[in-house]
Amino acid sequence: MGNLWKVTAKRESGKLVKGMSVEIPISERSGIPRAKEIAQAILSKYNIEVGETRCMEIYFEIVKI
Repeated sequence: MGNLWKVTAKRESGKLVKGMSVEIPISERSGIPRAKEIAQAILSKYNIEVGETRCMEIYFEIVKI
């Protein structure tokens, strides 16, 4: 069984606005989404490219739902 994570921006960064969020399902492992997964989810939902170095917990609130 997998987990569903909600990742929400804590601050503005480029075109990414505080409060923007994505949901990321993780099925093949446990643990929070990786930076690459967060960046891909944001690109897919908002068509905004975010560098993987900006996809850490200091920039995002990551909650298991």
